[in-house]
Amino acid sequence: MKSEKFFKWVWNVNGLILLMGLIIGAAAIGYNFVAYLLKSDNHVQQQTLNLAEDEKQQEKWKLGYPRKVEGSDFYFIPLESEKLDIEVKADVTVYNNFSGGYKYRPTRSKNILFLNDKTNHAKWLFKTTDQLIIEFGALSHYEEFDTRVYNEQKANAPKAVSYEVIKNDTNNDKLLDGKDKRTFALSKIDGSNYSEVISGYNRIVESNLNAEGNLFVVFINNDEVYSMLVDLDTFEVISKSMLPKVGE
Repeated sequence: MKSEKFFKWVWNVNGLILLMGLIIGAAAIGYNFVAYLLKSDNHVQQQTLNLAEDEKQQEKWKLGYPRKVEGSDFYFIPLESEKLDIEVKADVTVYNNFSGGYKYRPTRSKNILFLNDKTNHAKWLFKTTDQLIIEFGALSHYEEFDTRVYNEQKANAPKAVSYEVIKNDTNNDKLLDGKDKRTFALSKIDGSNYSEVISGYNRIVESNLNAEGNLFVVFINNDEVYSMLVDLDTFEVISKSMLPKVGE
């Protein structure tokens, strides 16, 4: 008799634990469902901006994060699109020596707006949205031998802005996307004097200012690696050479 009572007690306890588990599980599911409904009700779709043509309603233009060019009156703001490639038009020039081998991060930027916060003058870098801008940023130089931590160091006023742009269908697939070769370009901090420095390369390995204020670049083109120096006053290439092979 005592053993029967004991087993009944165990069954009752197990049943109670199971019931509590079911109640807690149901409550958790209900909470998540209500939270999802509230989130859906409060979600506001981002407004599409009328800043460029969008005949097929695929771009859904928006402005990216504004960046202030330190020590200047200029902001640069990317024009971003939900469409990550561009259909090639018939008159686009192509390169025939594409080797592939690299995969690039998709981009949404297809133009950049330069805005002066003193004069309120605005200017687009390009006249069209027929290019993909992979990377861009102001070129700043930190003082040599500055022993302060990085976030406390003061950068000199930038002299230029650099860009990595995809503008040619180098693999002939009728699209401009991350599989195509790139163009490296420079401009003044207000977007003027846009100059293409390297065309048809695979990847930038390093791009930085040296102690003299010139731009030092290491890049890969097909299976060859080059280094070069660029004068940031004129955007002229000072020197360019292929890196030697081991043993040369």
